[in-house]
Formats: sequence, structure tokens, C-alpha cells
Amino acid sequence: MRTTSSRPRLSALTAAALLVASPALADWSADVVTKMKLEAGKKPPPDIQGKVYGRKGLMRMDAELPDMSGGSMSILFDFEKRTGTTLVHAHKVATERSLDDLPVKLPASCTSKTQSYDACFKEQGYRQVGTEQVNGHPSAVYEGTIPGATGVPTQQKLWRPTDLPEVPYVRARTTSPSGQVTEVNLTNIQQGKQPDSRFKVPAGYRKVAPPTTATGLPASVPAAFTAKDFEGKTPEQIQEMVRQRLGQQGLHVPQGTTPPPTP
Repeated sequence: MRTTSSRPRLSALTAAALLVASPALADWSADVVTKMKLEAGKKPPPDIQGKVYGRKGLMRMDAELPDMSGGSMSILFDFEKRTGTTLVHAHKVATERSLDDLPVKLPASCTSKTQSYDACFKEQGYRQVGTEQVNGHPSAVYEGTIPGATGVPTQQKLWRPTDLPEVPYVRARTTSPSGQVTEVNLTNIQQGKQPDSRFKVPAGYRKVAPPTTATGLPASVPAAFTAKDFEGKTPEQIQEMVRQRLGQQGLHVPQGTTPPPTP
């Protein structure tokens, strides 16, 4: 298990979704791949494969974490209610948090009925720096500095497809102050009606309260854990720390496995 590597990958993926989240013009879906490039000398973790689904005011991101047992998870965004809900499918757990509590703050131009992608980007401090053909689509390229998972400024570059007004981006690249690069690519974009159940918490899932602060740590891990708690720990030690804490919350996780982290 690579808890330390999976957490920042998911945080970057979710940040990319939040920063461009807005009501779509029509239902759509796409394949999504998240790649990470670490600092020099460090081996990158496996890619995250998944799907993303969009509807006016709603978005769902599914991810498979290859380096974790039971690593299938989903994140449901409801931009009218301003909530994000993480689903850990192996444990049938749902954790909802307010988007207003996260470092990323969405202006009205991103979520209102009069939404405009250009206005949304510009109000968040992005500037258009050119145009490129990316993943088969002509795209406007935007760059900006945004708060990361812990509020630390990070650089982000977005490729918005000009031929697909309902799709926020076909590529999002985030660079941390340490030089770590996370890139999210959307391919095989399809327009078409999605089932309502796609954007709802499945029946039988147990609700778990999120941390009181947006640390970027697993939502199922209490806020008593901070990033400093994980410094100097091996993946196995981190896994055991999380497993024990989840057990205290009533989530009986077998030794050697932990549910995936949330953004």
C-alpha cells in the first residue's frame, strides 16, 4: 500500500474537478487517467484509472487505486448544494463535506445558471496563454496559481475544449512547490443521458463524519491526524496507524488493508 502517494494524487484530481466545476449543458462521460511525476530520484506511483460523469450542477469521479486493497472509490459533487461526497465502495461508507470548507473557493460564475467557463477561470486568477490541440480537441490553455489540498499555493494549467462546451477540461496539470507534477487527462468523451442513480449515494451506505479541517487526509481518519504524523513513517506503519484509527471508529478493517484516502 502507498498511502503517502495515493493521497496527493487524489487531492490533485479533486482540485482539478473543483476548480473548473460548473453546471454542464448536457450529460456526458469520459475516461480519466491521473499520472504523477515525483521529485527527482523518486519512483512515481501507478496511474489512477477511472471515469468522470457530468450533468448540469453535478459531477461524479470514479477511481481505481491499483496500489491499495479495495481501492475502488467515487466522489460525487453537487454544486447547487455545494457538497462533495466520497464513497468507499469496499466498506460501503459515504463521507459528505461542504465545498465551502475546502481551500478551493468557487465564485458564482462557476456554479450559477449564468455560468461562463471563461469568467469562472478569470475570477479564480487564471489567464489564457494560448491554444493547443489536446486529446483530440482544440483547447484554450489557461494558467493560474491556486491553493492546494492544504492551502499551499500550487501552479495549475488547464486545457478547456472549445468544441465541447459542457466539458470543463480535457487536461489539467498541477505542479506543487516541491516540483511534484500531477496530470489528469480526459479521453473518449461521450455525450448522452446518464442515469439519475449515477449521482446519488447508493442505498445501504453508512455515513461517516469528515474531519473538522480540510487537511487533505482521509475523510474517515479523524482530524487528530495531521500531515506531521505521517512524516518519517514507512507505508506499512502508516497503514497500521490508519487501520487502528478506523477500528476505533467502528470500521473493522482487516490487517494489511485500509480504505483509500479522500481529497
